[in-house]
Amino acid sequence: MITTSRYPSAKTRSLAKRLADERGQRYLARGKRTIDSLVSYARRMGEDRIEIVEERDDEPARIAAIEVDETGRWRWAGESLLKSTEKVDNP
Repeated sequence: MITTSRYPSAKTRSLAKRLADERGQRYLARGKRTIDSLVSYARRMGEDRIEIVEERDDEPARIAAIEVDETGRWRWAGESLLKSTEKVDNP
């Protein structure tokens, strides 16, 4: 499942929708949803991963990933920068 950070720019929303379409994944408009409500929705839909397109200065900047298990627990699974191939992992 792919979504955006809160209050995304039009570019960020467009990129998230395009990524979801290209990958055959579900896109969810974030709105005011918290991480916990995203995880709850993902569980109901049978998803085990959420990718959040985040932005900086109104431009898509990175994709943060969250892994969701069948009990509803979740953990940050790392980040990928969009403008380079450099990978950033959470400690």
